[in-house]
Amino acid sequence: MVNAGKGDEKKEEKAKEVPPHPMRDSLMPVLEKVYPLNKPPGVVEAEIIAEGEYKYELTAGVLSIVRLPNGLSKEDKIRAIIVATAEADAWAFRPKARREYADLIHKVKSGFGIEQQQAILKAYAHLRLLQFFNSADAAAAIDSLPSDLKPTVLAMQVQYTENKEKVWEDWMAVKMYARRVVAGDDPFRAVLRGIKKELGKEEPPPRTWEDSNKGQFLAWAKEIKANEELLIRLTNYRELRDREQFMNDTHSLWVMEGSPDVPAKASDTKIDPTLGFAARREDLGGGYNDMTYVFSKKLKGAELKKAYARSIIYGHLLHDFFYLSAAGNDWAERSDDGLIDATTAVVPDKYDPLYAKCGSGAAIDTFINHFGQEFPFLGGMKANGVEEAVINAGHQCVIDGADGKVFIPKKPPGKITYDDTPAPGSRLALFQMLARFERVDVSMAAMGSQEATQEDKNISDLEAKLKAIKEKENAGKGIK
Repeated sequence: MVNAGKGDEKKEEKAKEVPPHPMRDSLMPVLEKVYPLNKPPGVVEAEIIAEGEYKYELTAGVLSIVRLPNGLSKEDKIRAIIVATAEADAWAFRPKARREYADLIHKVKSGFGIEQQQAILKAYAHLRLLQFFNSADAAAAIDSLPSDLKPTVLAMQVQYTENKEKVWEDWMAVKMYARRVVAGDDPFRAVLRGIKKELGKEEPPPRTWEDSNKGQFLAWAKEIKANEELLIRLTNYRELRDREQFMNDTHSLWVMEGSPDVPAKASDTKIDPTLGFAARREDLGGGYNDMTYVFSKKLKGAELKKAYARSIIYGHLLHDFFYLSAAGNDWAERSDDGLIDATTAVVPDKYDPLYAKCGSGAAIDTFINHFGQEFPFLGGMKANGVEEAVINAGHQCVIDGADGKVFIPKKPPGKITYDDTPAPGSRLALFQMLARFERVDVSMAAMGSQEATQEDKNISDLEAKLKAIKEKENAGKGIK
């Protein structure tokens, strides 16, 4: 349990009054190396219940306090004090930090939730100890400890040196975009830099658009990148900044089934025959996903190319707020009289892939129908139907894949037909989303009546006459 805060005068005064703790003082040769920027936090024992592997509570801040439950064994006290001190080190004042650690932690909580916040707080402690126990300072510090404390601390050193992969995997398990909030600033920046230098571990480098497309997909990727309008329609990144970010850090991988490029984590994914590919999704936080697309080796030529284009749209639709929010009413709780509880009008996360699947199928067919002759990239691709048939297929796809849970109105007793549409929100969502894949040729003359056009002409003539009169008056007054 961590009480995170910047600390005020009362907290600082309370921290100064913490009485000496014999074990904390005996561990000082190690604690001073783990917490080098200030005096290590005070330790008190109290009637508390501490959860987790290491039994402690930390009141965090510039002057932290470590609380231990009464009755801990000697070994558990040693481990708790060292780990708690490592966690407290994150809160020490660092003049070169761009933002205060408390602000970063609050940003993680507000953007990614308390679970990710707590994971980051704990991850720092273990990364800091991974760095320390693998450093040149560790041996001398441990050697300076009293003999009765050395065995437990040496066991901790073995734990961190032999299980460094586990420590790093736990850090990688934090959602990537939550990690990025803290990784680029102190205290994490210095610790991660040290781990990279000493152990060769580092954050995965960004993967560019070109690096993300393997084998035959690379040529198509370059063709898409070279055509800005095509790229915008497939990704819906209308702003140049968003497109550049996507091109430089794509978070996706396109590979063929059976290829050595298929990563181990995607080796057991099953290909959906209606998609032509398998889509493995890893949540990075912040609405971003790490996608791995594995395409069926049965697909060739234009069919494979169509599946590839569809996969790009699929990836976007997984986090398309407007698309998914428009469909939300179909999943809302309803009263007996049909009123919707707006707080429940959200597509469950479980069904995001369903909407991506159904929407991408309708989108690629619509795109081919409207732009098949304009973009050479679409050449040879065939759409499965036109206009109404396409949206009907997408709508039915949602209904069929929703396990009977999407809103389908009950047929009134005694009526043969009725007007209520099954899953109306989903149909509206599809209709709105498909607009960006349609060509709309607007003829203003055709849209208005002949009389309206004549009225516009009369208004223009009147404005011209008034302008001429005004200019004549100004000329008589000598005004230019």
